[in-house]
Amino acid sequence: MSENTIKILPQELINQIAAGEVVERPASVVKELVENSLDAGADMIEVEIENGGVNSIKIKDNGKGMSKEDAILAVKQHATSKIANLDDLFNINTMGFRGEALASISSVSHFSLITKQKNDLSAIEVKVENNQSSSQEIGASDGTTITVNKLFHNVPARQKYLKTAVTEFNHIVDLFINYALAYNKVTWRFIHNGKTVYQYPATNDLRNRIYEVLGGEIADNLLKVDYNGIEFHLSGFIGKPQIARNNHKLQYLFVNGRPVNEYVIAKQVKEAYSTIIAHNLFPVFILFIQIDPKSVDVNVHPRKMEVRFAEPQMIYKMAYRVVAEVLDQSELTKQIKVDRNFSPISHALKNKSNFKFENFNQTKFEPSNSFNHRSDISEPLISNLSTDPMVFVENKTDREYKIIGQIQKSYIIVETSQGIKIYDQHASSERVQYEKISRDWLSRSVAKQTLLIPDSLELSPSEANLVKNNLEFFNRLGFELDEFSNNSFVINSVPLAVYKVDYKSSLKEIINDLDENNLSGMVDGIKISDATNRVLNMMSCRSAVKFGDELTIDEMYALIDSLESNPSQYTCVHGRPCVLEYKYEELEKLFKRRD
Repeated sequence: MSENTIKILPQELINQIAAGEVVERPASVVKELVENSLDAGADMIEVEIENGGVNSIKIKDNGKGMSKEDAILAVKQHATSKIANLDDLFNINTMGFRGEALASISSVSHFSLITKQKNDLSAIEVKVENNQSSSQEIGASDGTTITVNKLFHNVPARQKYLKTAVTEFNHIVDLFINYALAYNKVTWRFIHNGKTVYQYPATNDLRNRIYEVLGGEIADNLLKVDYNGIEFHLSGFIGKPQIARNNHKLQYLFVNGRPVNEYVIAKQVKEAYSTIIAHNLFPVFILFIQIDPKSVDVNVHPRKMEVRFAEPQMIYKMAYRVVAEVLDQSELTKQIKVDRNFSPISHALKNKSNFKFENFNQTKFEPSNSFNHRSDISEPLISNLSTDPMVFVENKTDREYKIIGQIQKSYIIVETSQGIKIYDQHASSERVQYEKISRDWLSRSVAKQTLLIPDSLELSPSEANLVKNNLEFFNRLGFELDEFSNNSFVINSVPLAVYKVDYKSSLKEIINDLDENNLSGMVDGIKISDATNRVLNMMSCRSAVKFGDELTIDEMYALIDSLESNPSQYTCVHGRPCVLEYKYEELEKLFKRRD
């Protein structure tokens, strides 16, 4: 007798499988519930979470609410008020439409829904725990409040893959910021662990909302976009070149009010900037596409973060043309031109006629301009590594080498008893700086410069959260920061290593890198963590002697003495060689004087 192996799955398991598609992490819950609030016509939405949303999520709105019957049906799978037939699926005007969200969420949490319509005398509360639902009438204000506790409590495998509370919090913040930008006529409030983190009152002016959310530096450097075509409407703002970022986190795109990931459009926008920003930078934009719902499919993935256009090439081409035209009309393209393939090394080698050896025996050496500003701190020069992009050691008279000269203000030529050496001055300085900065980091003795007038720093919301959670780390680096408002900080002191090389830009680069790579800045014992190492690498690169810096003979000797004191480190922090050596035998072979 044959054995039957195919079985109909129980409803509880079906819901949990569906939840795996819809609910990936706490931010997924927030997304589904916020979209329901927007569909309900709410103009006031409050998001409250605990422990990054892992412990609790509550979404409260003042929307139209639901009747008792609808509230009970809402937690059933495939129950929705937003579509009724196949035609509706291809003409979606709402954020949600599948009827899966509440059933999926309630199947993997302790779930509560409280809702009341304007003319009802009482509200209805629906609770779902362990796939069992109950309901009762209670008193409540108009609108809907949904609370989700103990997410994934009954799905240990999914709970295991949740990240830290800080990471989950940042995902929710990113999502919240997207909706706050997309719906500026809605009042938004975000609460974490009982503290109001963000609060944005409704405004009719999108630029005002951008100012509140992203800060004045962004809002004050935007160009307006407004294209009204037959096929679609493209509006919003693009950033001027000077606020281009090291990552794409300040790129916001909305299709019919829905935040989406559309990488091709982002690529087209960046291409429009190709002659005015470096290839490794990303333009800022907040763009809205309004298009006939029949011309875009949002039913691509359960999370609804991707869309498929009926005529994608037309959309992509017009996005490029519109942005390029806005930039052209602003005359920025005439003011700024960037050589995207410029390389200091190749530039030097192509211009061999510029090579020059100086007669150091006849020249009176004076410090170059970049070394005129010495620290007044009364410490040995070796401890003042960070005041200049050079480390000075005591003057040596027993050197076994002689400096011949500097080529293209980039390479130092040295004669030894065995041949010649060519030092890359930037790579060499970078290595010396890294060794000193990393020693100072481990010994908690990074030298700082207190600012006479404290400076200000404006960041994106995710960057600001990273700084708030790592203030001790930045203080140990030498950046003493105080929180001023949601996304801005006061800079009280900076590391001497970057004090004279645009410390604010250096700090932003560090923050961008940590934020982009979701890295923690902590250090474990006496070992430097990967995140910290990346930061120290950046600081050493920023503070090092640059290609094109003219050095005096004393400065060259100081640099090479410092590098040679640790000859095992003959590469820069990026792995490039600091020095090339040619023995006399090799030179003789090159000149055909030896076989």
